[in-house]
Amino acid sequence: MSLFGSSKTTSYLGIDIGIGGIKMVELANEKGRAKLMTYAYSERGFSEQGKTLLDNPKLVADLLVKLAKQSGATTVRAVSGLPQNAVFTAALSLPTTKDPKQMKAMVEAQVQKLASVPLPELIIDSRMIDEQPEKDKPKGHTRVLVTGAPKTLVSKYVEAFKTAKMELVALETEAFALVRSLVGHDKSTVMILDVGAVRTNMTIVEKGIPFLTRSVNIGGAMLTKSIAEQMKISVEEAEQMKLDLSKDEAVAAPPVVESFLQPILNEINYSVGEFRRQEEHQMAKMEKIIITGGSAHLPGVVKYLGDKLNVNTYVGDPWARVAVPEALRPVLDDIGPRFAVAIGLAMRDIE
Repeated sequence: MSLFGSSKTTSYLGIDIGIGGIKMVELANEKGRAKLMTYAYSERGFSEQGKTLLDNPKLVADLLVKLAKQSGATTVRAVSGLPQNAVFTAALSLPTTKDPKQMKAMVEAQVQKLASVPLPELIIDSRMIDEQPEKDKPKGHTRVLVTGAPKTLVSKYVEAFKTAKMELVALETEAFALVRSLVGHDKSTVMILDVGAVRTNMTIVEKGIPFLTRSVNIGGAMLTKSIAEQMKISVEEAEQMKLDLSKDEAVAAPPVVESFLQPILNEINYSVGEFRRQEEHQMAKMEKIIITGGSAHLPGVVKYLGDKLNVNTYVGDPWARVAVPEALRPVLDDIGPRFAVAIGLAMRDIE
């Protein structure tokens, strides 16, 4: 049953199909503000988390149908997210032109040089960021944010949603969804650190635009395995121990967690360096780090990264701009980091 019952307002399902499972959120547009209608999620066993769900679109469709029924979703209109590690993203500086065909040709030429996948195998989306008048260049330059997704990956989403009898309204990158749910209208320079089950995604955002994205194969499942091996216990027991330790975000990180976080810390420093090597961001100062994802509540992660980087660091609240029942706040706060992508997807036509 939906949390708020039926509604005549326009609503969308935000659906995040991840390695750890599927997260589904239905948000309605109530006078320009998102309102939670319902939510549901599926989880996969530890041994299954190395496999990609979308390799089996029929299984995904069955799970979508099950979650929609379980939650009492009132709509079949859905927005889903493309995994950051599977998408090509680049901020390009191109000569300003008013000819759309000429701009498209310039974008495609640059993508052909930069992408690891041949251009004919990609679906390209581009959006203008702003114009950059340059004294030495009569026409100036325009910054364009380009995203490319493999056609084979997109076809799997289309097949899964069609089989589930859902209307796939849009596909967008996880980075844009996270900006929407965690950054909003904040114009400062922010890093979103999405620590998932098997991957950690880093997104550097300035003025609401994700200028740099990186994905590394480090996730909470790796920590669970380390705990199990060190303590000679099962992965299920290690996972429960990790959850029990995650209650207090102010505690110092245990040595096993510090060892897990060190390579992530190295990647953060590398990403910030790459960002600052871009001419227009040389003087940029990282003002905050927002942690999200299924492993956001790891013991000591906020304190460890905040102290090491000397940057304001905290677990993000994707429900901050969503009207939710106060009675559910404790539960929603607990699951919030896992639902940040799904919430941002469902907010696509609201904010």
